[in-house]
Amino acid sequence: MVIDFHAHYPCQENFLPRLLELMPEAGIDRICLCSAGAMFGHVTNPEVRAAFQAHPDRIIGLAFLDLGRDQPEVVDQYAAQGFRGFKIHNPAAPFDDKAFYPIYERIERTGLPVLFHTGIVMCTPHDKERDVSSDKMRPVRLDAVARAFPGMNLVAAHLGAPWHEEASMLARMLPNYYVDLTGAWWGGWRANKTPEFFRYHFFWENAWDKVLFGTDILGVEELLPAKQFHDRFMSGIGLDRQTWDKVYGGTAARLLGLDSYQAAPQTDKA
Repeated sequence: MVIDFHAHYPCQENFLPRLLELMPEAGIDRICLCSAGAMFGHVTNPEVRAAFQAHPDRIIGLAFLDLGRDQPEVVDQYAAQGFRGFKIHNPAAPFDDKAFYPIYERIERTGLPVLFHTGIVMCTPHDKERDVSSDKMRPVRLDAVARAFPGMNLVAAHLGAPWHEEASMLARMLPNYYVDLTGAWWGGWRANKTPEFFRYHFFWENAWDKVLFGTDILGVEELLPAKQFHDRFMSGIGLDRQTWDKVYGGTAARLLGLDSYQAAPQTDKA
């Protein structure tokens, strides 16, 4: 089973039916949908919830948390509604601000994973009013958080681009710190990276157990090319079959607490 741990749900006409049609062609069995808020033109959490309730065997919901604006109680509400994790983007203060600890405490109690945006963030017309700064979302801003809440599994998106070494070293040192390698398939941070780049950053034993697959789609038309791009650069790294299966679904299934997980059938991509 291939699980896309990081995909967005934009306000796009016929997005969901088109996504469900394309998933088999892309070789994706289950997909985690999340919003990053209205500033990015995404749907609301209730709409994400409607999607996974209508298609529980294919859609997994991650609830968007607006740090600095949402109250801690919403964590329990989303967990009760069936969301399997959370997405955090553009916090009002750095991730390690103590004001956010009550929310992290609630998340830790749920046992659900959190996908954090890390690294440089795209521009929107709302940046000034939201006081957006990529520095608030550096991978190292999650260091104190992961240590203070060891029962909370964190996934740092985009390998913290451009702070790749921060992200990979934190994944090495902290048991509950994971990363994904998502980035714009048409020319994002991965475009000029060689297999040696990834071997350099994931050099230790079982390093790839800390990496999750995701497409980071912003529109349904991106699903196929994003998956194909990911397959191409992963194939060049030369992982064994067992490790490949963990990256593409096994680790995500464990973090999400899925009851049933079957490794993908053998292919020649590994």
